[in-house]
Amino acid sequence: MDLGFPWWLRVEHFLNIIFISFLVRSGLEILGTYPKLYRSQHTVPGTSWAKFTVQQEPKHKYYTVGGEDSDYSPRISLPGHRLLGLGRYWHFMAVTGFVSCWVIYFVLLLVTGQWRRYVPTSWDTFAQAGQDMLAYLAFTMPHPVDGMVFNALQQLSYGFVVLILTPLVILTGAFQSPAIANHFSRITRILGGRQVIRSTHFLCLVGYVAFFAIHLPLVFLHGYLHETSKMVLGHSDNPVVGGVIFTIGLVLVIVLHVVATRWTLADGRAVEKLHNLIVRPWSNLLYKLPARMNYDRSNITGKEVGLDNATHNFRGSGRPPETAEYLALMANGYEDDYVLEIGGYVERPMTLTIADLRELAAGHSQTTLHHCVQGFTSIGRWRGITVSDLLDLVKPLPGATDVVYTSFQNMGRDDVLYEGGSYYESTPMVEARMPQTLIAFELNDEGEIPAKNGGPVRLRLETSTGFRSLKWLERIEVVNRYDIILKGRGGYFEDTDFFDRNQLI
Repeated sequence: MDLGFPWWLRVEHFLNIIFISFLVRSGLEILGTYPKLYRSQHTVPGTSWAKFTVQQEPKHKYYTVGGEDSDYSPRISLPGHRLLGLGRYWHFMAVTGFVSCWVIYFVLLLVTGQWRRYVPTSWDTFAQAGQDMLAYLAFTMPHPVDGMVFNALQQLSYGFVVLILTPLVILTGAFQSPAIANHFSRITRILGGRQVIRSTHFLCLVGYVAFFAIHLPLVFLHGYLHETSKMVLGHSDNPVVGGVIFTIGLVLVIVLHVVATRWTLADGRAVEKLHNLIVRPWSNLLYKLPARMNYDRSNITGKEVGLDNATHNFRGSGRPPETAEYLALMANGYEDDYVLEIGGYVERPMTLTIADLRELAAGHSQTTLHHCVQGFTSIGRWRGITVSDLLDLVKPLPGATDVVYTSFQNMGRDDVLYEGGSYYESTPMVEARMPQTLIAFELNDEGEIPAKNGGPVRLRLETSTGFRSLKWLERIEVVNRYDIILKGRGGYFEDTDFFDRNQLI
């Protein structure tokens, strides 16, 4: 069998240069917004195993996760300048192309028999790979394996990248999706938990970078024109022509990165439209994966180290409202004064106190994993009533499509990191009806929810990233259109930043 360089392999090789380079740069942008890695689900400050920031964590004051991001340069990350939402857009678009290419490539390897180029058929290959390594260190050229286009070391290293590293990066990437991780929570735990998965995903990135750092010098050692001609023409009969074409291709990849970065910084909404065209058709399928987590009390953040007050270690993100109304509610202990309004496009609008919510909940609780969009996680036990049960009480009218949640929080007033505006979120009815979409009023069986975690009442969306689990809930309204509210994108960060309303990934 000819194990040369068929046209589809050459096309895939060039496309993967584009996709992997975009994945690395956008991945660095995502990492920069929470530049710490952990071994545990519980991202307790001071317990990270790796940090990629010079910022120090304050030891004696409350600080939000929004203040922990680092401003990476656009020369390194895509697009740079703390634009997490746009970095996510590029990452998911590149993922779409990368995974599609790998699946097609894998099928073609099996169908054509080209899998033999990566899979050794003898244990002797491993011993020979060691000899090849010594040859390279001695600046001599090892010979290809009989009947192969690669030497043994190349065969094993390429096979590792294509057949092991790539499936691993796809798997760990998929299980950073809240919808996937929380639907298949047992697999999430088998993989070591959300933070181990995140760390492994980062190490895969390091693996790709290390591969390229070694691969490129070896291309020159073997002969740049000779090797690149194979990747362009499928043979080395015309090395100058092949080398020139390949070099032009690399220049075009660099130009593509420059154009993408500048375009993104100049017109983020256009990038958002492109993302929605490419990514939404498959990401919307994740609505079919409702969360079904069921951690036990021993998994609660803080409990694993024997702390009595586990809630103290459940990370806060965002600053509580500072209005006189909210401060009065907090001073009076919420219970007697707080009223949740539920209305809009319903038959039976109603108001409910915390006592009413407690009675309706009838002891219902769920212990779930919180996925911050920046990267931190915490496990908490939430007591509350499902949104689905509340909707059954108020009876949405025919044509109701979405549920809107409004917070006491005004971002510009309460959190100087952001521009002004009332914080709100919305969910399509399918998400509101998911069994673990909850209106919570108690955390970790320790009474009321602390102010830093969204008390007295908050929303829990377990299939989505954390910022959509709105805190300091004031009102719920059922609507038949969400796209006419404020800027029409479905939420505060969707309106003011670059985050898709579909935050299932």
